[in-house]
Order: sequence, then structure tokens, then C-alpha cells
Amino acid sequence: MIDKQKTISSEISFTGIGLHTGKESTVTLKPLKENSGIIFKRIDFDEPVYIKALLENVVSTKRGTTIGKKNVKIYTIEHLLSALYALQVDNLLVEIDNDELPILDGSSKIFFNNILDCGLSEQIAEREYYKISEVLHYYDENSDIVLKILPSKEFSVTFESDFPFKGVGKQEFTLNSIFEYNKEISSARTFCSLDEINYLKKNNLIKGGSLENAVIFLSEKNTKNDIKKIEEYLSEDLIYDDSSNTVNNIKLRYDDEPVRHKVLDLIGDLSLLGKPIIGHVYSYKSGHRSNIEFGRLIKEMNSNFKFNKEEIKQIIPHREPFLLIDEIIGGIRGYSVIAKKNVVNSDYFFKGHFPDNPIMPGVLILESMAQASCFLSINNVENANEKMMLLSVVNSSKFIKKVIPGDELILRVKLIKIRLGSANMEGIATVNNQIVAKSNFMATIVDKSDE
Repeated sequence: MIDKQKTISSEISFTGIGLHTGKESTVTLKPLKENSGIIFKRIDFDEPVYIKALLENVVSTKRGTTIGKKNVKIYTIEHLLSALYALQVDNLLVEIDNDELPILDGSSKIFFNNILDCGLSEQIAEREYYKISEVLHYYDENSDIVLKILPSKEFSVTFESDFPFKGVGKQEFTLNSIFEYNKEISSARTFCSLDEINYLKKNNLIKGGSLENAVIFLSEKNTKNDIKKIEEYLSEDLIYDDSSNTVNNIKLRYDDEPVRHKVLDLIGDLSLLGKPIIGHVYSYKSGHRSNIEFGRLIKEMNSNFKFNKEEIKQIIPHREPFLLIDEIIGGIRGYSVIAKKNVVNSDYFFKGHFPDNPIMPGVLILESMAQASCFLSINNVENANEKMMLLSVVNSSKFIKKVIPGDELILRVKLIKIRLGSANMEGIATVNNQIVAKSNFMATIVDKSDE
């Protein structure tokens, strides 16, 4: 697939209030040269602040996706980014004079149509893609959220949702092609349930929410009294109709509008990869947090952060039989690392650890995570080639399933924080996409010569 990068042909502006802050803002989109990406620019400071629309700049996923740099944030970017992804806009400057994008009508339709009307310009440079060559899985153990991506000839999305709203329940939708986005996805509005309003208000959210930019669903238990309780929040007259599924009997734009809006959000979140995807994305009940985590996994597994066993030996001093990782198969430099160990009968520890029923000791799975963590010092520590990490504190660990010969053990370690020569990390070990162990631990950065 050879496509050219695109930007917009001329400037275009949007003005409106933010969904959560309730503040009015004006967003002006301007063309950018090729290979620039999508860049946000806060212009309400003496010195403008530039923030690239990339996963590494996500600072919050609380009821929306927020990017930031230091103490400067930009809220609710996902609807605009979703429209830009569908329009295949690669390079753009987004100037904004406040901290949240306008919610407009709660969908991406206005963004999409107005940008399309202003025109797109093809550039000289070719587009780069994340072309998926093998299935990747993400599972959130604290919920039943599942995400995966499969090889495909083009970008497509299947989403399954399950909302306990009146007339909604389980829904499923597949967007077969990004070229169907305008018709099938762009008009789907943001939504919540009547029961969520109190929670959202108490958490200082939806200050700009109204029936002009969101659909509020009823539950089977709601009564007229529930409507009265939130009228003051929304500062508008509300109507309760027992025969309706929505407050004020708002008509849906699609029969399955909620699940289609979830597709809209997912596309906007995954656009933060910085490159378009060639693959089929499947989601079961994902939200902004899991979308972003899944995007990071895609980036990790499609990075050039890879080391074979001989190259691993150049980074860490461990040697057989105590070298417990065979390969670094992905990661984001300075943020995460993914390592692989092929568990085989000849591994030395099986000779004494239940030879008739061999099981890999849990402490060695933890040690495997610690060895993988050494690669997180790259890009985070001066003179990294002279440094290594030593496991110093195990804050928590849990061994969930046994690991046996024939298993391919995948170890994903993320850096949580690094300070004063100590690093706090989180590790998850999986076999066949099932979590077998997890740990939160600390390591001390030391000179290799002092090991």
C-alpha cells in the first residue's frame, strides 16, 4: 500500500464549550509540512506550549483522553482525532485558546464535514503504517475488557458493548472500512446514563454537558423523581416519559448509537500511535484507559527495540544457567520492555523442582522480570552501558498459573517511576495470553563493576 501523507488545504476554526470543563474555546486547524504529525498548541500562554498527539503524552483517561506536558493539559481530544484519522490527515497544527476542545454536538460529524469541506492536500512523503503481522491480545484482569488486533488487508474495527441502559443492553458493530466512517460512525454522540449524572458532577465533570451534546439513557429503575434531582445540574427542563429509553425522549441517530460511539472513541485513541494501522481491531467493552494501554502494546510489539540472546549478554551480565530471558521482542525505550523465555525440559531448575511434574519456580519468573527490567535503564540513565538494575524490593507478587516445559513465557515490564537511583516497576507474565504471574517491584541502579 503506497499512499501519500495529507494535510488540510486551508485554515478552519471551531468554537464551543468543553464537555467536562464547561469552558468556551476556539480551535483553529492549520496545515503542517509532511512528517510533522498532529501537534496541539496552547496559545493562551505568554509562551505557546506544543504537545504532540502521541501515546507518550497521555496524562489522563478519566471519561475522556487528555494529553499534557508538565502542568499544561488538553482535555477531550478523541473526537477530533477520530475524524482526522478517518479523513487520513497526517500532519496538522491544532491551536487552542483553552484547555478543552469543544464538544460541539457530542459526535465527530461537525469536525469531519467541515474539515472535508475545507479540502485536503496530498503531500510528497509516503504514509507509514503499523502493519499487523500477528495477533496481539490485551486483557484487563480487573474487568472483563478484551482487546485484540488481527492481520488484515485494511483497517477495520469490531466492537462489542454491554450497557445496563433501558433498550440498549448488548450491542455489536463492525466498521469494515475507514471509508464507511462518515456514514456509519461520525454521527454517533457521547452518552451516559441518568444514574451516572450524580457521580460525574461530584467528580467535577460534565460542566458543559447538555442534551444538545449528549444522549442520557434511562434505566428500568428510574422514576420521575430521578429526573427532578438532576434538572439543576443541567440547567434545563427535563421530561420523563416511561415509554422512552432516553431523557426528553431524545431520538437516536442509529439504533445502536452507543456501540458506534465506542468505535468512534477507540479510533481516536488509537490514532495516538502516530501512524495508521493495517489490521482488524476487536474490542469487548473497552474504554479510554484500556484503549491507550492497547495502543502502547501495539507500539511495543511493532518497535525496533529488539535484542537476540547474544545482544542481551552485551547489556546484562547474567549467563547460563541463570540467564532467564532468551529474547527482547519489543518495548518502548525508557517506558516498557517485552521479553520472551522458551521454557524447556532441559532448564536446569527442573532437575530439582518436581522433576516428575516440572513447574517453573515462581521466584524465577520474578527474576526473569527483573532481568528484563535492566533494559529500562536505556534512555533513562546516563552512561547506561555501564549501569544495570538489581532487584531490591518486592512490593507485591502473585503467581496465578503454573508454567511448565513447552510454554512460551512472555514478560512485560513497565517503568512506573524512577528517582534517586531507584526504579519502581510493574511486571506481568503471560502464557498463551493468560496471566500467570504479576509483580510490583523496585530495582536499584548500580554500576556493573560494583555488581
